[in-house]
Amino acid sequence: MLKIAFSTVAIAAVTVSPGIIAAANAATFATDFSVSIDSGVFLVGETFGGQLTYEDSLLSGTGTELLDPNTGLLSLSFDYVGADLSTPVTYTETDDDISSGFPLAIFEDGQLTGLDYSVSITPDLTFQFREEPLGSGDFGFFTDNFSTFEFNTGTIAFGDPVPVPVPEPSILAGLVILAGLAIRR
Repeated sequence: MLKIAFSTVAIAAVTVSPGIIAAANAATFATDFSVSIDSGVFLVGETFGGQLTYEDSLLSGTGTELLDPNTGLLSLSFDYVGADLSTPVTYTETDDDISSGFPLAIFEDGQLTGLDYSVSITPDLTFQFREEPLGSGDFGFFTDNFSTFEFNTGTIAFGDPVPVPVPEPSILAGLVILAGLAIRR
């Protein structure tokens, strides 16, 4: 009987250990952000929000670093307005305008400092998080119908990163084995 109990613990320890090690090496974080429209013709005084989720395993924490959907930027959502400038619409990383590249999360010494993200709501209505220079934290919203050009600007504020719990498959496998051994008794 003691031998079975010891082997159960050994199997569980071997199964759980890789999950614990993987979790210690990479963490997923969610960071909320807000955009306050400061100047322009549309939506001045309004505030809009969003969230990005990223894995920090590729960040060294030194200097300027970029994450994109292929290198650790897991999701991006921004609650803004549609073409009528009043209907709420949630935009995601997949809405990024192809001509701008892809959304980028910009970090300086391990801290999120900006986004590079552009969405064409219609052919003549676009918003973008401008990062020229990198980390400037500017937000731009502009219309261009070839007879007028209107430009609104705003500022971005980032909240603190919050760890996102990620279930590890190896931990689940260890629990299944333990449950199976317990039932077998």
